[in-house]
Amino acid sequence: MQNREVAAKVIETLFDVAEKLYASMDMTDACLQEGKISKEEADAYRTALMNLLEEMDHAIVSPIFGIHSDLRPTCCCCTESEQDEAGLQP
Repeated sequence: MQNREVAAKVIETLFDVAEKLYASMDMTDACLQEGKISKEEADAYRTALMNLLEEMDHAIVSPIFGIHSDLRPTCCCCTESEQDEAGLQP
């Protein structure tokens, strides 16, 4: 996706969807603990969901980040300075 504005909106939307999918996985885990669904059902859902998220990352997210690396979110462990990354810590 060459247009940065469109790519940013797509990434934002996909991350929102992923957040909801992870929440649904938490919900199924809770349902498993409550005895509402079987372990097999919970495992099948988790496997299907993880496959879906992996495919979404492979087919859409990673290619966008390849073009627009600045759209990649940073995490708390990714805020080291360039000097630290180069192994130049005191």
